[in-house]
Amino acid sequence: MSDGKMEYMGPVRVALIAASPQVRASLQTIVEADPALALLGSAADAETLAADLAGSVPDVVVADIEPEAGDALKTLFDPGRAPPALVLLLDDPDSDGFLDELPAEATAILSRDVTPAEIVAAIEAAAAGLCVLSPDILARLLAGRKPLRQTASGGPFEALSLREIEVLAMLADGLGNKEIARQLDISDNTVKSHLSSIFGKLGATNRTEAVMLGMRHGYIMV
Repeated sequence: MSDGKMEYMGPVRVALIAASPQVRASLQTIVEADPALALLGSAADAETLAADLAGSVPDVVVADIEPEAGDALKTLFDPGRAPPALVLLLDDPDSDGFLDELPAEATAILSRDVTPAEIVAAIEAAAAGLCVLSPDILARLLAGRKPLRQTASGGPFEALSLREIEVLAMLADGLGNKEIARQLDISDNTVKSHLSSIFGKLGATNRTEAVMLGMRHGYIMV
């Protein structure tokens, strides 16, 4: 992985989003029980959390929401800086539209029935810039439960360029377009062009799927 994420000298600052008060309380208990984590805020939705944080930026956001509600999470992300890592809890995916519905900022995807220890591990991994999948979700993706897209011509897979591999690695680290542009000393439009090419070559439709396919093709090591 690239070193786009900072090294955390203190507890990882965590914010929680869950519509269910019971789920929210359970997540809060998990975070507060671990000395390596610090709870920054908790709310039923992204808009309320953003207001409660009052400008404070968490290192990781754990969200128990439906994927289609992901656009609301953008209220937490300052366009001028890399967004917090997003740990998304959701039902075990079983539809072709699963990846298409995911927020682009998701860096960890877990089933809702994972253990507290697995949630803590995902938070720490996401804060370190790693992409995390539960074993069940990874198995579904690699086993082809969601068929991989072919190139438009149906021909053989087209290899990524060195620059595209570099951009993809930063994508896996959870960096936004502006941060990628700053680190590579290129324009935002050039980053968008690289992402478009990466998506086209991998057959991906969003950032999370591109990272998953990059892992499968050996471009990203975990």
